[in-house]
Parts: sequence; C-alpha cells; structure tokens
Amino acid sequence: MERRGTEMLILGILIGHLFLLLNLKFTAWPEMLLWPYMTIHALLPYKDAAIVHTPHLVIDLAVIYKIFGVGLIQLKVYTWSLIIFSDLVVYWVVKRFWNKKIAISSVLLFAIWQLFFDGNGIWFDLILVPLALITFYLVKNKRYFWAGMFWAFMFFTKQTAVFFLIPIFLSIKKWKEFVFGTVFVLLIWTLILAVWGNLSDFYHWAIWYAIFVLPRAQGQIQLPDVKSLIISLFPFLIFVPLIIKTKTKNISLLLWAVAGMMGAYPRFEYFHFQPALPFLAIAGSLGVADIGKEKKFIKVFLLFYFIGSLYLFANFFVRNWEEGTRFYEQEVVDVVRFVKANTKPEDKIFVMNWWDNIYPLTGTYPATDPWVPQLSWYQELPGIQEKEVSDLEKSKPKLILLQDYTDSGLASYKPQKVYDYVMVNYKFRERIDGINVLVPNK
Repeated sequence: MERRGTEMLILGILIGHLFLLLNLKFTAWPEMLLWPYMTIHALLPYKDAAIVHTPHLVIDLAVIYKIFGVGLIQLKVYTWSLIIFSDLVVYWVVKRFWNKKIAISSVLLFAIWQLFFDGNGIWFDLILVPLALITFYLVKNKRYFWAGMFWAFMFFTKQTAVFFLIPIFLSIKKWKEFVFGTVFVLLIWTLILAVWGNLSDFYHWAIWYAIFVLPRAQGQIQLPDVKSLIISLFPFLIFVPLIIKTKTKNISLLLWAVAGMMGAYPRFEYFHFQPALPFLAIAGSLGVADIGKEKKFIKVFLLFYFIGSLYLFANFFVRNWEEGTRFYEQEVVDVVRFVKANTKPEDKIFVMNWWDNIYPLTGTYPATDPWVPQLSWYQELPGIQEKEVSDLEKSKPKLILLQDYTDSGLASYKPQKVYDYVMVNYKFRERIDGINVLVPNK
C-alpha cells in the first residue's frame, strides 16, 4: 500500500512537471537544429562547422533526427524525455542514500527549480544533469572506474565538467581506477573522431579555442547585473540552514552544487545552472526535514526562503505561461515559408545576423564551409572572413537573408569583409517580417 502511494506521488510530480513543460515557453536554440542537421548530411562537427562544445549532445540529436526527421517536435520530445528521465534519476539516487520521503521532495524541488532556471529547452548543460548525478552516485558508492567513465561522458558533453573534478577528487580514494575509466572513454571518443577524419579540427575548436581563447575573447564575457545575480543565487541559500544543522556532513553536496554552477561563467545565463539543481534539490529536502524540531532562527530563515522562492517562481510562471517557442516566432515561420517557396531542397543560402535554424527548417545548406557563427570572437579570427568570401564566390547562393544591424548588442557586429562582398554582389529583393531578402545582381 505504501509503495503504491509513493508511486502515485512520483507519477503525479512527473505529470505535473510535463504539463508545465508543455505550457511554458520553450527555447529551441537554433544550434540544436542546425548542428545535428549538418551532421546527418555529412557536414561534420568541427570540420564543417565551428563548434566549441564537445560532441556528445550533437551526436545524440543527430541520431534522433536521422530516425525521426529534423523538426521542432522531435527536439521538444527529446528535451522533455531527458528532463523526465532526470526526475527519475533524482528519485532513484536520493532514495538509495536517504529515504523515500527525501527522494519525493527532492524530485518536487528539482522540477520547480529546473523550470525556473530556464530548463525548458535543450542545451549542453541540461544533459549534464543526469550524468552528474549518476557520477555522484558512483563516487559515493566507491565505484570509481564507472565514475571515471561517466565523468568522461560529461566532458564529451560539455567542457565545464572539469569543475566536477574538485568534489570528485576530494571524495575518491582509488583515483587510479577513476583515471582508467576516464581514459577508456576518452580513447573511444578519440577513435571515433579519428575515423571521422576531424580529430585535428576537434582539437582546434573544442580544446584550443574553447578553453584557451574563447573565455578571454572580446565580447564573449557576459556578467550578470546585481539583480540577476541575487535572483540566481537566492535558491542556493537553502545550504545555510543545512550546513548549520549538519555541520560538515553535507559539505560535499555544496561542492557538487558549486561545480554545477560554474558553467554560468563567462556568459551568464540561468540555464547554465542546470547541473547544480539536483544537488540544490537534495539540499532543500534535507534542509526542511524535521522542521518542527528546528531552532527559531532556522524556522524564520526557512519561512523567508519559502516566501522568496514562491515569489520568484510565481513571477517566472506569469512571464512564461503559454509564451510559445523562442526562436520559432511568427516572423521565423514566415521566413521559412518564403525560403521553401523560393528554393529547392539542398540549395545553398546564406543567413546573416539572424537565426541559423533557417537552414534545417527549410532543408537548405549554408553557403560557406565551414559554417562559422557570425559573432566577433569567431569572425575576427585570421582568415575566417576571407574563406567565407571565397565560398560565397564559388557557391553563389540564390538567397541571402540579412537582418539589419543594431546599434548595440550581439546584433550590432558586422563582419565587414563579408558584408562588403554581399553589398557589392547582391541586391535587395523584398523584406519579409523585418528580414531583408537579397538576390544576386545577375
């Protein structure tokens, strides 16, 4: 009877989480369509696209798109399946180290904060969530070889996995087993990249550029304002009563949470906090356990925390309820419809200063190879714009889509050499929902 009640509670939380995911704003990052789309059409990551992330997620999505086709529905189903799977992993891990009551409340808190920290949309940080939690479980169970393997999968999902090495190496005793597990997976990924023939390109973009160049690139650093910083850190105040109650017993949870936050630097966004959230949820459940027995200070602190959390989530809920899909607004739909009507499948076009999901949504290809993001820290690398101009001369795309440059922000950057070539060799045809359509002069 008790087991059935637990199952119904978990099922209710999962259904509620999914219901909110279905109705809150979804973020369809353009790269999550473009990069896997290029991969399944033999345009390889790193070699044919300047990608600074490690390849695990791109390959996952490429497999999904290869089987089910490329589209927003496929992207959403993959994202929501991963999130619900993460809910189940939270329950499974917490139940084994604590109890069912703590596990249920952890799933509930994780679902709340997962939504609040812009988790309704797949990005590399989101897939780190179950991998980090499973690694945490393996470390605590002293299964170090397997922990090393899962950490390696984390690293080949996003390089910020390196921050998790701090709590890992403070916890493990047989570090050689961990290293062997890590090396085993790294060798497999290295072999895959070597077979693809893009190992050197992977090193260039995902290691050398991503780790040693990009974090210091002009325009790349995006720090939060004071308000955003306070809002993002407020949920983690739950560690205060937990540490007061349990002293050093749960310091490791705090370290895992801090490691999970580190992806928010250098470009601050709420969704970069996703890997920290399972540990925040566990801390929250432990922090409020046996609340009736706590001292007055902790009770007052928790009351303040609950009221603040309720306010933050309610504000988030109102802003995002039934707000549709980001990067698939009506103007995107209109432009996609226009491009499809004026191109044939596999035609080459060129998108400037706008969303690159236009390529996969229209079945067209980028006119430049490799495709490089039109951001200053990529375009100002030596030889990039010259190569793009050369590619445009050879491929002669029948359409160029250009969003007007702004006075400030990311959309203000103009790759001058590419822009000059386009302005000389292309002419204005018409404007579709604020996007300029350019065609060849001849």
